[in-house]
Amino acid sequence: MKEVLKKSLNQAIKSLEKEHNVNLSKTKIEIKENKEKQFGDFSSNLALVLSKEFSKPPKDIAEMLLKELGEKDFIDRMEIAGPGFINFFLSHASRTEILKTINKEKNKFGFSTRKTNEKDSVLIEYVSSNPTGPLHVGHGRGAAFGSVLASILRATGHQVDEEYYVNDQGRQTEILSLSVWLRYLEIFNQVSLFPNNCYQGAYIESLAKELEKEKDKKFCVDQENEKEISQMLSSDLTEEELDNLIAKSKEVLKKGFEEIKTFALKNILQTIEGDLKAFGVEHNKWFKESSMFTASKTNGSLISEALDSLKSKKQLYEKDGALWFQSTDFGDEKDRVVKRENGATTYFASDIAYHANKFNRGYSKIINVWGADHHGYLPRVSAAMSALGEDTDKFEVIFIQFANLIRGGKKLSMSTRAGEFISLNELIEEVTSEAARFFYINRKANQHLDFDLDLAKEESKDNPLYYIQYAHARICSVFDKLKENGKSYKESVALESLDQLTSDQEVEIQQLLSQFPDVIKRSAENYEPHLICYYLRNLAGTFHSYYNNERILVEEENVLQAKLILISAVRQVLFNGLKILSISAPESM
Repeated sequence: MKEVLKKSLNQAIKSLEKEHNVNLSKTKIEIKENKEKQFGDFSSNLALVLSKEFSKPPKDIAEMLLKELGEKDFIDRMEIAGPGFINFFLSHASRTEILKTINKEKNKFGFSTRKTNEKDSVLIEYVSSNPTGPLHVGHGRGAAFGSVLASILRATGHQVDEEYYVNDQGRQTEILSLSVWLRYLEIFNQVSLFPNNCYQGAYIESLAKELEKEKDKKFCVDQENEKEISQMLSSDLTEEELDNLIAKSKEVLKKGFEEIKTFALKNILQTIEGDLKAFGVEHNKWFKESSMFTASKTNGSLISEALDSLKSKKQLYEKDGALWFQSTDFGDEKDRVVKRENGATTYFASDIAYHANKFNRGYSKIINVWGADHHGYLPRVSAAMSALGEDTDKFEVIFIQFANLIRGGKKLSMSTRAGEFISLNELIEEVTSEAARFFYINRKANQHLDFDLDLAKEESKDNPLYYIQYAHARICSVFDKLKENGKSYKESVALESLDQLTSDQEVEIQQLLSQFPDVIKRSAENYEPHLICYYLRNLAGTFHSYYNNERILVEEENVLQAKLILISAVRQVLFNGLKILSISAPESM
């Protein structure tokens, strides 16, 4: 109905343009849905906006607009209020149109009907946790957000790819390889100490046991090396001592060090992918950092190509034996190193090459979902893309605030390096994947989230997901009771009886139902999945109130059928909304 009103007001503007010889082509028409019924269903400030163009009071402009609008069969009446607002009171027949639309479109209601094409292609990169351990609850919020945002964008007609960037290069993967190898050596009693700054946790021991099972004694050491490595070990190694231990490991194992790293990364990535799938998250693209270091037959590596391009644009310089990018030329707070004195490229160099590759793939929008602790990375990445001549308007970064787990009213502490984290898989087992998804996205991304584990398991109206799913199940139970009473839902009778829906709550429910497409649209435009959660909670609450206050299975046939089509529409919208969130709509609870 908003769109119908906009169209009518646009026609009125065109008539005024002709009549008064003014240019109103850039006029933005805003229509607001009124919460208070005394002000009508909708209102517009258009008269106030046009007041300057005509040099007349807004009330005079409002009268001119009403004259141009004339009588409309979907409007009961129009009123000028305050300084010049126009309030629109819809006719009863126009309000019930939404029920006909939902009844016709069913599972497609609220979703875009336009065909997707490359002009609407979007790449969302999210999670991208280092593959040095299983996903923990800290990764869950970004995973849920990215997955639901992809679903929302598809619902609004976009072609979406979901990508996981695998950091399988660098020091952290070397520490992982060392950690697994030391635990492996423990199995054969070749070492007895394990450094605190290696990766802790049972998963490292499990990997070591699996390595021993597959390779037996292949990576064991001789007595001389065993003695030397044992002498280098201590619980409290400095970072320099840890680097020396890694270097010694490479010297002893040679190619075996890379073999252990490949083995560990492969197994952890399989675990990550499995945990994400159980969480309802499936990336269709996995991009490995290591792939950017490999040159093709015709071209250099992506890393070298990106740095060469910056060099050709005179954006790199040498200082203290290192290679620097002049990111301050593009608004960054300081210049950044892309290649160290020893010739090794930095993580930032990989970021430059990776994002340049994203732009080269031709997406109309590139979205990164990052944790709040990565705020500092945006200026440098944007600077590099600007230096490469890319259109940074295509590049969006959404920052996800941290989530605290609450149990028994107390915050749970976690330490990733010490291996004391709660894995995403453990969270799913405790509260279900659906509850976890909903609670993670039931708040704006840039707000801190307290995830109440007890509430997520509670079967009450205080648990928003339970409340929404229960509304769907409750409507299903009404139709079950209808059959038990020997009656049936008659669609044709229902469509002819819509004039029976006159109570305040019935009108309110229809107004809420009509908002659903706009909620999805706003969620997509603003990257705000939580709007759908809020909407579904509101719709479910309004239905529960209606169910408790009014008898639905009445004797009067026309009234009964009208009520049935109303609650059927509520059920459909609840189903469609939960589907976007990849959450089930149970028929019984």
